[in-house]
Amino acid sequence: MKIAMIGWEYPPYKVGGLGTHCYGLTHGLADKNVQIDFYMPKLRQKVASDNKNINIIEVGETTIFPYDRPDDKELGGRFFDAVYRYNDLVVQRVKGRYDVIHCHDWLTMKAAVQLKETLGVPLVLTVHSTEYDRSGWIYPNQWFIDIEKEGMQKADRIIAVSEFTKRVIVEKYGINPNKITVVHNAVYPIGEGEKKNLVLFLGRLTIQKGPEFFLKSAKKVLEYEDARFVIAGMGDMLPKLIEQAVHLGISNKVIFTGKLTEEEVQHIYQISSIYVMPSVSEPFGITALEAISAGTPTIVSKTAGVSEVLKNCFRVDFWDTDEMANKIIALLRYQSLHETMRQSSKREIQLFTWDRVAEKTLAVYRGLM
Repeated sequence: MKIAMIGWEYPPYKVGGLGTHCYGLTHGLADKNVQIDFYMPKLRQKVASDNKNINIIEVGETTIFPYDRPDDKELGGRFFDAVYRYNDLVVQRVKGRYDVIHCHDWLTMKAAVQLKETLGVPLVLTVHSTEYDRSGWIYPNQWFIDIEKEGMQKADRIIAVSEFTKRVIVEKYGINPNKITVVHNAVYPIGEGEKKNLVLFLGRLTIQKGPEFFLKSAKKVLEYEDARFVIAGMGDMLPKLIEQAVHLGISNKVIFTGKLTEEEVQHIYQISSIYVMPSVSEPFGITALEAISAGTPTIVSKTAGVSEVLKNCFRVDFWDTDEMANKIIALLRYQSLHETMRQSSKREIQLFTWDRVAEKTLAVYRGLM
């Protein structure tokens, strides 16, 4: 079986779970002897495949983060124009015989829809996030919604990363639920380190991820317990969050790391005592699994897809900063609770493997063929 997979990011250049998923899925499929041509924008340095069944094909170049190689700017201009240009270049580049076209999120849908018609092969779409999620359900952009809806309508099969995302696809985009298969994400275990008195938030600093609720909880925790709160990541909310920490009077207890390398991300997971994911709308939340794999007990928003399947964690409403603070205090104060959750959750995530994700995805491919 040969798959044309169209993506936007791939490790080591990634900004979130989409890149992690593409890496894990392609390697899981490759181990099952599926051949994958993975199309993506050019990087500053060429991405080398480490598996004989995965062929990385760079198409054009974009100045949109995280792709910023300065030479050969085939793909430039404003954001919308750059995305359209990338999709046009993919359509021109994809040649040959494939059994399935598989695309990821709105960034690649235009190309996938055209290629489905040109090549006459089935189209699979994985939805990692919708415009409703990214906007925090506040003034979603109709331009994105229209692209997403067209891609969902034209796809022969949709893979959603959670039941939560499936409901959004059905209710907001009007898609037949029988067309959607839910395949939850997985994790590559990180390994533990020596724990410090750190409470961690890691992710894009956007309204979707809820970092402002993390800071409000930190203020309440610090009235009872001494700890350091780490906000790791970049995003448009960074200046506002720094101002918020100052306004709350906790700036001496909050560390803003900025952008981290992959090695630094693993290290911060390993030394943190607690991980908090207070997302307003989170289709899945691979970071929760990564934190647990590093031996870090985790508190997740009830509006995160991972809360559907992860039992050994604390769940909170993202807006309930009192309850979020209570759970942080409990994990800081009671070592036996911290240790029990650490052990139980680490055992649980052994089930979250990319081999399982690949097997379920392969079943979708076979169903279409």
